[in-house]
Amino acid sequence: MKTSLVVISPKKLWIYPLLFGILGALIGLLLRYAYTGSISGFPFKNVLHSHSHVLLLGFLFNALLILVWTNFTQGFDKVSYNYYLALQVCVTVMLVAFILQGYGFYSILFSTLHLWISYVLLVRLWKRLVRNNAIHQLVKLGIIFHFISSLGPYLLGPLMVMEMQKSPWYQQAIFFYLHFQYFGIFFVWMLAVLLKKTSILLVKKHVVIIALSLVLLFAHSLDYSFNHWVIQVFGGLGSVLLLVVLLNFKNTFIQSQKQYTYIYYIILFVGVINIVGSIPSIANLVIESRFILIAWLHFLFLGMYIPFIWMTFTRKLNPLLWAFYGSMVLLSEILLVFPKMLSQWFSISLMWLLFFTYLGVTISICFVNLKFLFETKNKNKSIKTL
Repeated sequence: MKTSLVVISPKKLWIYPLLFGILGALIGLLLRYAYTGSISGFPFKNVLHSHSHVLLLGFLFNALLILVWTNFTQGFDKVSYNYYLALQVCVTVMLVAFILQGYGFYSILFSTLHLWISYVLLVRLWKRLVRNNAIHQLVKLGIIFHFISSLGPYLLGPLMVMEMQKSPWYQQAIFFYLHFQYFGIFFVWMLAVLLKKTSILLVKKHVVIIALSLVLLFAHSLDYSFNHWVIQVFGGLGSVLLLVVLLNFKNTFIQSQKQYTYIYYIILFVGVINIVGSIPSIANLVIESRFILIAWLHFLFLGMYIPFIWMTFTRKLNPLLWAFYGSMVLLSEILLVFPKMLSQWFSISLMWLLFFTYLGVTISICFVNLKFLFETKNKNKSIKTL
């Protein structure tokens, strides 16, 4: 029995990540404004949970899922499309529920439903991969990492029952999930799409090394709770392995389109930072400063994943917009990494400086996402009239 494909263009799928990207950015800007002390009684933790879940699941997961599905399968079938829509309902409820109640009944319920529905959808994706070469195995590796990452949230319940919220294991369960999302499914899927667009020949050995390196990189997260030289050795080994396999693609990327070359250099920079972060003295700085941890997570999201997603669209963005967005992201990163030094150079507080930089980032995200959103709607209308 043949599987029916969605009649509407897959571009319609982009409406959801684009909208969630805008909403997540605006919530993040509100958080930055609240951190200036301008709002009394602001529920920081609740809004932060909503911000992170909407951007992580509503924007990044959705966008990369669409890119993988459209590049490595024959298209969304109707059943898979319905599961995809169900994920959007879950994200919408989470957006509101986390703000109103934090980790409460509805936010936990719909985040769990999102996870379970994603299992079904990714199994369907696995079955629909048109080939089984190394690059398709990379997509499968991302799916496996998604299942592995979910072990982190499942451990939170038992740890709470045992009243171990303040134990290092509770924090590590969260880090485990974040690591295998950011450096598991997201990184692997981004790499798979990027390698396909540049026609790089991937072999099974590369996939194995990438998988091993990303598993070993979790040791960097363990550094936050445990101090042992073995942890640092594993983290350093994983960092080196990842950089070595990425350098194998250098010659091909140099000859590729400029936009993909830029993304490749950003990925290489991330690989170098991972190696630098394996140095004990640098690792201790990151552990002691929450600002540096935020800078790292924001750089991965704002400096690597978002530019990659934007570059996959057919229309090119104005170089001035890239320059504005890049300068705002760079300035925010510098402020987070060197807060004391830079705060002495300005007459306003660090929190206001961060607010203004994130205002620039938010304006950029809203402008680009709205631009693509209207283009998508127009294309859908033209398709319906044919």
